Amino acid sequence: MNRSSLPTNRTDPLCPPDSHPDGVPSEDARRIGALLDHVRGRGAAELLRAVLPPGVPDAVVDMVSRHCRFDHAALLVFPARLEPLLERLPDWGLRVTEVVPSTVVRDRVLERLGGRGESVAVSIVRCALVADDEEREVGRSLELFVLAAGPDERSDRLDRLRADERARNAETHFAFQVVEPTPVTMLDLHDLLASREDLVRDGGGFNPHNDTSVMYFRSPGDPDRDRWPRRVELMATGAHPEVLRRHAAPNTGAAATSSPHPDRVTREMLHLLTGAWVTQSIGVAARLGLADHLGDRARSTADLAEAVGADPDRLGRLLRLLAGHEILRTDPDGRYRLTDRGALLRTDRDGSLAALASLYGGLFFASYLGLEHTVRTGEDAFTHVHGRESFEHFAEHPDDARLFQRAMAFGSVVFDAVPGVLDVPPAATVVDVGGGNGELIARLLRANPTARAVLFEHAHVLAAARPILSVAEAKDRCDLVAGDFFIDPLPRGGDLYLLSRILHDWSDAECLTVLRALATAMPNAARLAVIERPIADPGGSVLPLRYDIQMMTNARGRERTVGEYRELLRAAGFELLDVRPLPLDMAVLTAGRRAA
Repeated sequence: MNRSSLPTNRTDPLCPPDSHPDGVPSEDARRIGALLDHVRGRGAAELLRAVLPPGVPDAVVDMVSRHCRFDHAALLVFPARLEPLLERLPDWGLRVTEVVPSTVVRDRVLERLGGRGESVAVSIVRCALVADDEEREVGRSLELFVLAAGPDERSDRLDRLRADERARNAETHFAFQVVEPTPVTMLDLHDLLASREDLVRDGGGFNPHNDTSVMYFRSPGDPDRDRWPRRVELMATGAHPEVLRRHAAPNTGAAATSSPHPDRVTREMLHLLTGAWVTQSIGVAARLGLADHLGDRARSTADLAEAVGADPDRLGRLLRLLAGHEILRTDPDGRYRLTDRGALLRTDRDGSLAALASLYGGLFFASYLGLEHTVRTGEDAFTHVHGRESFEHFAEHPDDARLFQRAMAFGSVVFDAVPGVLDVPPAATVVDVGGGNGELIARLLRANPTARAVLFEHAHVLAAARPILSVAEAKDRCDLVAGDFFIDPLPRGGDLYLLSRILHDWSDAECLTVLRALATAMPNAARLAVIERPIADPGGSVLPLRYDIQMMTNARGRERTVGEYRELLRAAGFELLDVRPLPLDMAVLTAGRRAA
């Protein structure tokens, strides 16, 4: 029997009757078991989606997931005494880790009691969930808010509160810990949730007993379908008076239909308007090699300034901004070290974003001086600013071309996921058209030891691919064919053809040229896998929309919706068969030749 699934027999010692003077009331026992089943049976992302409003956009989920981790679920229970409850918790697979007084929930209970009964005490019992071997904790916890009241302490008001709580679970919530609660992060998370029309602020405050600030948000949800209330708690170590003052502002109007506060709207707009300054700051950090100089240790501003050849005062101000955006972390002694986000700028890490930061903060950043020109005229912004189209520029400037190739390697986090979602037949021949330095095809060959491959690319790009494809898993199984997919015949006879991040570089007419050449080269039974970043439905992730502007500014291409890719493929003689998601809003769109 699952430890959290308790029997309903009211004479069972694990589920005593409500009138038992020392026991756990049966109603509360069942609620504890049901909540544990809910938590144990779901991943962190599923728990987050279950507690946020139905249909919440991916952008909101991504933001909360990026800064928070699931910490615990919470429940208000009413035993006669605290000690017998503590003795019975191991029967649910729970290990008590801490018992502290509650401040926030106690105040909420007092308010629900009508502001009377000031002697009421609520304890927080923190419990770790233990795995079936009863030794290993599973990284999740349960918080029980315990309002212990024996028979001599019962009152009509308390009885009504008890019945109401067991029916509605009004204090139940699912808590997410803010990992690095900087003031900027706390305000951003608060404003992201408070601005939604389907969420209301539902209390919060600072608990000095455990040095924790908490904010609750509630959504009406669907009472007929939701087993538990859609109530989320953001918790952060330390006192955060500014964000708590903002959180305490009254919800105006009907439930969560009020207009956003003007201060919040202005702050959001300022964050957008100053985003270019952050891009430049990250680009400078990448070009100075700050992440490589920091590595796995902490260093002072003066030490870093000497290492990179910078002015200590100006570098210190840059480091402070990077810390405000959680790229660096400040130690108590004032030294800086990398966060997980900042470690992405190390050049010795797989999936490094150092080259991308340098490119986005340099050559490609300058192109945005031509954004208004391209919007007004339809002409290419990169050409307007730099005098040549981007690919012509790279052909004439080998240093920029090498930077571009290194920057494109950031796709490793996407490429790592491709073998798991792509169907490669046994002993298949995979043709990667415009496959760059071979990173993707190398992964597919490692995952499919009976497959062979063809990499079709410009000759100067193939030179960079040879070292990558010389590893044992790919050696002697990949043929390198030089060519230009606009003018040269494409390799024939493959079973699976790849177009990874190619179509978004080009106009519809140019895409049709490539796709029709593929239709000519591909056998009737072959499949085409297009890897791109489709534009989501309204309210979805904004990352593809940003890249759409990037393609308009620094290339002749565009990001497209799945429907637009479907029509483009159809015009070239293909039929879209399947769409499978990849990290970072990417997707594999699989197509086959359309019957004549």
